[in-house]
Amino acid sequence: MTQKNALLRVVTGHGILPRPWWVERVLTMFDVRRTRIDLSRLSDDQLRDIGLSRDDVIAEMSRPIWDVPAHWRQDRDVRC
Repeated sequence: MTQKNALLRVVTGHGILPRPWWVERVLTMFDVRRTRIDLSRLSDDQLRDIGLSRDDVIAEMSRPIWDVPAHWRQDRDVRC
């Protein structure tokens, strides 16, 4: 296994060293932010293809970084 693959396995939590719940939460927040930015870069035609409007995207972009669907944090809320 290369060093890059080993690091990826640690970062994603699929290795010898599982990541702590708080690291997972922080990485999820960064992923949510990146996904929302990607969504905002879609054209109106692309948004229409997936059933969203520009207003839906604006509403999504205005949500806080920690505001994620409940099922994403369901098993971790106990520790917060």
